[in-house]
Amino acid sequence: MKLKPGEKLIAKETDYTSGSLGWFGRGVNDAYDLYLVEEVNGNYILVLFMKLQFLFEESPSLKWTTQEETLFIEDFKKKINQKWGGKRILKSLSKGKKITIDIRFDTWSGGWSISEHWEITVEKIQKGGFSTSSVNPISGSVKLDSEDGNFANKGYGVKQRGLVHEFGHMLGLPDEYKVGTPHEKVYNSIMNRGETIFARHDVVYLKWLNNIIKQKGIK
Repeated sequence: MKLKPGEKLIAKETDYTSGSLGWFGRGVNDAYDLYLVEEVNGNYILVLFMKLQFLFEESPSLKWTTQEETLFIEDFKKKINQKWGGKRILKSLSKGKKITIDIRFDTWSGGWSISEHWEITVEKIQKGGFSTSSVNPISGSVKLDSEDGNFANKGYGVKQRGLVHEFGHMLGLPDEYKVGTPHEKVYNSIMNRGETIFARHDVVYLKWLNNIIKQKGIK
C-alpha cells in the first residue's frame, strides 16, 4: 500500500489474522493488512488495506457489461469505506488528538492470482431480486450478487445492504441473528439485520492497535 501525501508510517502488519471465524474459531487467516500512520496534524489513522479480486458471474439472459463491472467495484469500495471506515473515530488521545479508521483497497477484475486477500464472485441477478450471499473464511472467497449494494427490508423495522454485512464476515465477525447468540435481538446491529456498528465490532483490529499504542508510547 502506498501512503498518501503527508502520512508517516508508524507500524504495519500484513496478512493479519482477524476475528473469530476460520478454523476452530481462531480467526480468518490473511484477512487484510494493517497500517498505523501519523498525519501532519498529529492525528493518527488506522488503515485497513485489502487486496480484492472480483469475478463476475452471468447467465445466458443476464450479462455484465464492462462498465457495470467497474461501477460495481467502485460502489463496493465507496459503500464499505463510508460504513466501516470514513475516518470514523476509534480512539481519543491526549491534547485533543484522535485515531480514526480508513478502509483502502487494491482491486482488480478477472484473471488469475494468489496475492489477493479475498476472491469475490458477483452473480448478476434481476433488479429487485435476491440471492443468498456468503463468506468462506477458510478459502478466502466471497459470494455476492448485483443487488447487494441496495437496501433490503430485513424485518423488525430495519434495512441492510448485503455487502456491508458480508464485509463484517471478511473482518472475521460472526452472525448475530442466530438463535441463542448474545445479540440475537439487537436487530439494528450490522452483524444482525441492520447497519449499526457497535464497539464490539471494532475489537478485531483494536487488539493490534492497542498493542502498537503501548509499544510506541502513543498517548
